[in-house]
Amino acid sequence: MSKPSGHKRSPQKQASAKSAPSSTETGAGPDQASMVKWSGWILLGITALVFLQARIKLLAIPLERDEGVFAYMGHWMLRGRELYTQMIDSKLPGLYAYYGLFTSLFGFNATGVHMGLLVANVVSAVALYYFARSMYNHLVAAIATSFFLFMVISPSMVGFAAHATQLLTPFLMLGILLFWNALRSGKKVTFLVAGLMIGIAFTIKQQAAIFGILLAIMWWPARLRWYKKPEGRLPILEWMLLGIGGLLPLACIVTYYGAVGHLDELYNWTVTQPFSLAGSYRDPKIKLFLNILPQVIDHFEAVWLLATAGLVFVFMSGYKRESAWFAVSCGILGVLSVIIGAAYYPHYFVLAIPGIAILAACALYWLSLKINKYGTVAAITIAAILLILSMRGNSDYFFRPNYAKIHFETYNRNMFPEMELIGKELGRRVPEGERIGILGSEPEILVAANRESCSRYLMIYAILTNPVLSPPMQEEFVQNIKDCYPEYIVFNPLSSSWAPGYDKLQFFLDFMPWVEEHYTAVGMAESFEDRPGVIVWDEALKNHRAQSNYQIIVLQRKDKIPPPPPEPVMPPPGSFIDIKPM
Repeated sequence: MSKPSGHKRSPQKQASAKSAPSSTETGAGPDQASMVKWSGWILLGITALVFLQARIKLLAIPLERDEGVFAYMGHWMLRGRELYTQMIDSKLPGLYAYYGLFTSLFGFNATGVHMGLLVANVVSAVALYYFARSMYNHLVAAIATSFFLFMVISPSMVGFAAHATQLLTPFLMLGILLFWNALRSGKKVTFLVAGLMIGIAFTIKQQAAIFGILLAIMWWPARLRWYKKPEGRLPILEWMLLGIGGLLPLACIVTYYGAVGHLDELYNWTVTQPFSLAGSYRDPKIKLFLNILPQVIDHFEAVWLLATAGLVFVFMSGYKRESAWFAVSCGILGVLSVIIGAAYYPHYFVLAIPGIAILAACALYWLSLKINKYGTVAAITIAAILLILSMRGNSDYFFRPNYAKIHFETYNRNMFPEMELIGKELGRRVPEGERIGILGSEPEILVAANRESCSRYLMIYAILTNPVLSPPMQEEFVQNIKDCYPEYIVFNPLSSSWAPGYDKLQFFLDFMPWVEEHYTAVGMAESFEDRPGVIVWDEALKNHRAQSNYQIIVLQRKDKIPPPPPEPVMPPPGSFIDIKPM
C-alpha cells in the first residue's frame, strides 16, 4: 500500500505520527504493490466508463420543475432580467449563475443542463480521488471514487437531475482538497482559494456552510498539533484568509443587492420565504427525515453499513489522526447538512456521499489489512460486487434508460416528459418575444419553449402557504396574467404543481371564471399508469375522450387582443370655435 503524502514535520512528530502502512511495511513486495495500484485503477476505470455511458444516455431526459426554474432564471439573468424582482425563486444567485453558464455553453435545453451536471460530477470525482489519495492511499481513493460515481448518478439520489447539491459538490471537494494541501504546503493564498471554493458552494446551496464551519474548526487542531509550525508560532493569518475566502462570494452578493436597492428582496426570498415554506409542513422534521432515508439508501444498503463500520475501523487502520477524524466528520456532518435543510428530498443526501464513500472504502481497507496477502484482491472484489448489486433491477436505467418510466417512478404523475413536449409545441406556435401564461409551477415548459413567463412567480408555492404574505402575491399573480393576456396559457390542475387545497382559495375561485371567459382548450396531455401518456391538439381534441384524472390543459385565447382606443384627434391651430359667453 502506498504511504500518503504529507507535510514535513519535526523529527519528534515524524517518529510519533501514524500513517497508512506502505507496501513494504505490510511485507508486500514490488509485485504486490504493483497489483494494488493496477487493481485500483481497473476498478475505477470500469466504474468511470459505466458512469459516463449512463450519464451520456441520460443527457436528454426531460427537465423536472426544479431544473426548469434554475435553467430559466440562469438563462434570462444573463440577458438582463433581475433576480428577486423580475424573476422569483428562493435560492442564492450562485446557482442561477452556474446554470446560466452551462446553458450558454451547452444549450438552453435539457441536454445543455445535463452536460453541466456531467462536468460537475467529473470534477467532483477527480477532486475526491486526489483528496482521498493524499489523506489515505490509492486503494481507498479508487474504491471511494467508484462508490461516489455510482451513488451520485443512482435513481435513489435522483441522480439524473441537476439539483443544487450535485452542482455545489465540485466546489466543495476542491475546497476540501485545497485546504489540506494548504496545511501541508503552508501557502497562504491556497487557504484563500480553499475558502473561496466553499463560499461559492454556499451561494449554490446554503447547506454547504456546514463544511465551511468544519474546515474553520479543523484548522485549529491541525496547526496546534497535526501540522504544527516548526517555529511554534500560530499562523492565524491562514485562518483569517480561509474565512475571508469563504465569506467573499456572499459579501459580493449582499453588496451588489444593497447597491441596487434590492437587499430586502434578496433577504425575503432567500431567508424569510424558505423558512415560511418549511413551517408549512405538517409532519415533524424527524418523521420526514426517517421517511425519506430508506429511499436514499436503496440498493446501497451494504455501502452505508460499511460506512457505519468505517466510523470505527478508520481509527484501526494506521491512518494519521487528522485523516481518521476528518473522514468521520465528513460522514456525520454530511448527514447533518441534510437535517438542517427546510425539507428532505433524496438529492439532499448528495452532500453526504463523499464522506460515506470514504468511510466505506476505509472499512474495506481495514479488511484488506486483516487478510494481508490477498487483502487487496478481497477489497476490490467486494467493492465490485457491491457496485454490481447496486444496479440490480436498475440495469435499464444505466444502459437503456426510458425517460418516461424514470420520471414516473421518481415523481409519480408529475408529467414532466409531457410538459417538455407541450413546451416544444408552444415554442413553434408562440412568436418570439411573446410570453406564455403558466397556471401552476411548471417553468420547464418555458425552457422547452424558449419563451418568457407572464408572471415573475415561477414556483407559486410561496403565494399559497402564508396567510399574511400570500394574499398580496396572489393578487399580483392574477393581475400579471390579465395584463399579459397571452395567446396561450398552460394549466396544471394537479396539487403537486400548487399545494393541497389550492382550488378552494378565494383568489383561484375568483380568477378561473375570467380564464373560462377568455380562453378555450386546444391541447391536453394525459398520464396513465399502465401505458405511455398522450397529448392531443386542436381538432383531435374535439373528438378525444379523457380517460385519466391526471391532465394538463393548454388554453388558447378566444379572441385577438382588442386594438387600443384611438388617440384623441386635436384640431389644427386656428380651427377652434370661439364661443363667447352669452
